[in-house]
Amino acid sequence: MMRALVQSKLFTGYSIGTVSPTVVSHLQFADDTLLLGVKSWANVRALRGVLVLFEAVSGQKVNFHKSMLVGVNVAESWLSEAAAVLGCSMGKVPFLYLGLPIE
Repeated sequence: MMRALVQSKLFTGYSIGTVSPTVVSHLQFADDTLLLGVKSWANVRALRGVLVLFEAVSGQKVNFHKSMLVGVNVAESWLSEAAAVLGCSMGKVPFLYLGLPIE
């Protein structure tokens, strides 16, 4: 579903590199998912929509209490509003992902 969002330009992933950039929108390992994208309300709306759709299609539930939104060079006020829209908490760098420090 994330790939379809990116391909249809409804979600803009994070671009890494300058010469031949690679765009990353999501990374998955077992039951953990890391979603990456540029700061935009369009991305927040697309994420909310795809997570609700995932729940409806799979019958599984996203645990928003364990989920967090982390921003790099993003105003805390914007991040707080976006986290409220997504129904998750606001995180800060550094944080642990699968036991590894993300700085």
